[in-house]
Amino acid sequence: MTEWLTLSGVRPVLLALVALLALVVTRYAITNFRLDPRRGSFVSKLAGCLITVLVLIVSNHIVVFFVAWMGISLQLHRLLMFYPERDRAVLAAHKKFILARCSEAFLGTAFVLMYLNTSSLQLDVLLEQFATAPTRITQHIAALCLVMAALIKCAQLPLHGWLIQVVEAPTPVSALLHAGIINLGGFLLLVTIPLWSDSFLAVWLLCLVSAASCCFAALIMATRISIKVRLAWSTCAQMGLMLLEIGLGYYELALLHLVAHSVYKAHAFLSVGEVAFIKQPKARSIVRVSLIFLILQGFIAAASWWLLDDPKWLPSALLAMALTTIWMNLNQWLLRIGVSVLTIAAYLILGALAQQIAEPQSSFNSLLLEPIITVLFNIFAFTYWMVHHTPSHRLSQRWFITLNAGLYLDEWLTRFVLWLWPSHPIRYYQRRSRKEGRL
Repeated sequence: MTEWLTLSGVRPVLLALVALLALVVTRYAITNFRLDPRRGSFVSKLAGCLITVLVLIVSNHIVVFFVAWMGISLQLHRLLMFYPERDRAVLAAHKKFILARCSEAFLGTAFVLMYLNTSSLQLDVLLEQFATAPTRITQHIAALCLVMAALIKCAQLPLHGWLIQVVEAPTPVSALLHAGIINLGGFLLLVTIPLWSDSFLAVWLLCLVSAASCCFAALIMATRISIKVRLAWSTCAQMGLMLLEIGLGYYELALLHLVAHSVYKAHAFLSVGEVAFIKQPKARSIVRVSLIFLILQGFIAAASWWLLDDPKWLPSALLAMALTTIWMNLNQWLLRIGVSVLTIAAYLILGALAQQIAEPQSSFNSLLLEPIITVLFNIFAFTYWMVHHTPSHRLSQRWFITLNAGLYLDEWLTRFVLWLWPSHPIRYYQRRSRKEGRL
């Protein structure tokens, strides 16, 4: 049975997470569709999608894994097309359908190369052999294919537009997508670490694309006023940060991020009908905010270097962003200092404990890649504060307009997709929808 199924690695945690999400989303769907005559059809499609996700998580056979990966996409497409009369939902499903086939092509290519090099169809055997064998050109190609499959699955820029537009789908579908299915790219990388982690090309591609997606998606999210659209952009940014953590070797942090984001996003979408207030930022001195941020970042990096023998550039920058926000929103000096000291102390203690438990990451990742990513996040922080705390500045206004348009990336992708495949099965889904309604 172990040839087909396995519960090793991160799988037990994700099984428990999916089981919890399945229970909550299904109960919500039953209540939400109580007056819809097609409630039985919707719940059965939802259950089929959830069962396929469970099969994917426990599969140890690359053929079963690939079939489940494809099955999840096809089941989700049926859910996205549940209301085919919504044109935006149809367009989003059409783009997602094409990109899903691209993700499957990359994943299938990686699995074929893995099989040709090892003559085994068992995933654990494949990874064990790749972990002990010297790196070959075929492993680099397979690693790049796996990374591309994960990036497409997680809707990273510029292939993100469908994720923003599927908010037209029923709320349970949005909750299932943003809390569960969108995380499968991270799951794929977490269970295939021995294959891609030794490929510097794959690691650099993963980190650079995910870091850029995280920064730009977070900037764009802050310009939107629709709650569901903000949540969709938030998912894109969070997936970028999770993939970046995986690429830099922070696997335990990435798993914690995956679980926390899934639970949060499921609650956010299922309670999106409640009244939400968006607090407008106050105008502040960008020079003062930047100075506080740089001082805190330098102090945290120096303390990490002294106590942990590693400056941990990216975690130091992220923690400095959080502390800078605290300093901007707390008025009492003693409270600012107290919260900052406690936060930094907790970070250093947890970092010391993690070094005793977790295996060290690859050396080439930390020498040059992480400082480059840290510089990118510094630019992101300065841009965010400039746009939101100096809104009257001409450069801030220009950036706000460009960000509000999503950098115009999705427009180019939509044109390309409609040029590549201009037709979509809208009439078919409309006929089937009317038929199910009569039943």
